[in-house]
Amino acid sequence: MDRYTCLRELLPVIETALAAKGYVAEAAYRYAVDGRRVTVMTRGAAVIALHEDLGRDMADITVYGSPETGGIGVLEELPPPFPLVPGQALMP
Repeated sequence: MDRYTCLRELLPVIETALAAKGYVAEAAYRYAVDGRRVTVMTRGAAVIALHEDLGRDMADITVYGSPETGGIGVLEELPPPFPLVPGQALMP
């Protein structure tokens, strides 16, 4: 399991990029509780959870799966323009 942080406003861009790589948002795992929203996307054995807290500027991304199943590498393969936030943006 690997964790990343990114600007919350980038989550729709990341979700679209993941969908373009074959990831599917699991509707049963898309939920909101107390201002927090989690979207779970899967592709085979790889699972990526996008955690959004509406009260924060930053969002968390958790990647489950080995490099062989496309887990960690998929975020690192996404093209720019993901703006760097010192010490935080898309850092494991």
